[in-house]
Amino acid sequence: MSTKPLVSVVIATWNRVQDVLETIHSVYRQDYPCFEIIVADNASTDGTADKIRVSFPTVKLIRLSENRGASGGRNAGMQEADGEYILCLDSDASLEGGALHALVAAFETDPTIGVVNSKVVNAFTRNFDPIAGWAYSEEQKMKSDTPFYTHTFSETGCAFRRDALLKTDMFWERLFFGREGEELALRMLDAGYRILYCPSVVILHRASPQKRIASSERRYHDFRNALRIYLVRYPWWLLAWMLPLKIAAETVKGFRMQRMDWVFRAVWAVVCELPTLWKERKPIHNRTALDYLHFQREHGSLSWGLSSWLKYKT
Repeated sequence: MSTKPLVSVVIATWNRVQDVLETIHSVYRQDYPCFEIIVADNASTDGTADKIRVSFPTVKLIRLSENRGASGGRNAGMQEADGEYILCLDSDASLEGGALHALVAAFETDPTIGVVNSKVVNAFTRNFDPIAGWAYSEEQKMKSDTPFYTHTFSETGCAFRRDALLKTDMFWERLFFGREGEELALRMLDAGYRILYCPSVVILHRASPQKRIASSERRYHDFRNALRIYLVRYPWWLLAWMLPLKIAAETVKGFRMQRMDWVFRAVWAVVCELPTLWKERKPIHNRTALDYLHFQREHGSLSWGLSSWLKYKT
């Protein structure tokens, strides 16, 4: 029997039957001796669950009756996980060889590490993937082969210490998808855990040229969730300048695109939620907020992130 700690690999999926099969294959190709695979199927209609059951009978399959989004799907899988470490992997991503060994080794260097963040690269070009680019400055991208402590993580491939999740709780399901990692990162930091970017844990993202969600809908979710996070997690002094700055930046972006629908929808949705968000408000400590800003300033991602608010792609 292996004495290695158990790693639970949690894959949330929705209507990506071929992608998720390749993702599962990549986990089984790992040479790490002690892992389990849990797939949470978000009410797919393309036969995902049946195909997994036939092709991989040892996978722990959770069939959800409704689409609970990225956050809810991951949470459903993590609730069934037995591992000391839990790796959440998107269903269009694969593990490169040695990833699980590197993951465990990273966690065991420091008991205060609550999250290990992976290096996400495009599976076809091997370049740093834009899906994780929002989390790091250009300088950090250039140094992507050097481990460092950071303030956030990419949801495409992120691993958690089980004890840390028990202390902080899992993803905030209200967010459904978009910025859910950012919000959980704030709680991890506030609980005293550290987030390590570990480039030896490589995730291959099979980016599809066909977008499953319209750009305007994605912008809506991203903006709405940003406002939710600010209102619930930011202390008043940080909320007072970040909230109007974000709204102004999105408004400018909308004017440039000559399309304001997602801006109005997001603001109105959050206004309607204000009583509920007020009840849920539990801001991070001032010290955590200052450290959070310091991380962003130190790595150049604060100015990079602010300027990126004013950029857009069609």
